[in-house]
Amino acid sequence: MAEQEIRTILAPLDDGHLLLPNSAVAEVLAYKQPEPFRKAPNWLLGEIAWHGWQVPIICLEQLINKKHRNSVTPKSRILVIKTLGESTQVNYIGLLIQGLPRLKTVTPKNLGELATDDLPDALFSRVSIDDLEAVIPELSELTLAVEQAAYGS
Repeated sequence: MAEQEIRTILAPLDDGHLLLPNSAVAEVLAYKQPEPFRKAPNWLLGEIAWHGWQVPIICLEQLINKKHRNSVTPKSRILVIKTLGESTQVNYIGLLIQGLPRLKTVTPKNLGELATDDLPDALFSRVSIDDLEAVIPELSELTLAVEQAAYGS
């Protein structure tokens, strides 16, 4: 029997990494200042126009840890992901990342689950992959949080 493999994207954050299935990623963009929302939590940085869509940009680390200070550096990028949900207002979300993501093949041998006590709703899991710590977002909850914060739905 062939070993299970999942093709993923491993993107650097300020503190750790973000792990997503390759199929969830739409594009990686150079960072550009988003247009701010009038009233929004600190983790919702604003929105940008992208291929005819208005894409909300968030700092995932600040959403899951209110004390985190987002930092925009020359290495910052926006990782545009598909929400894969049933939202009619949020089809894509841009995540602030700190550098270029890389392709990573995940297998049961190189993936380990870390403590999952008290995970925020926006996170599916905390994992280790080849000795790196990463978070896996819960895309449906993340989409709902963004939709409510950005558009009051």
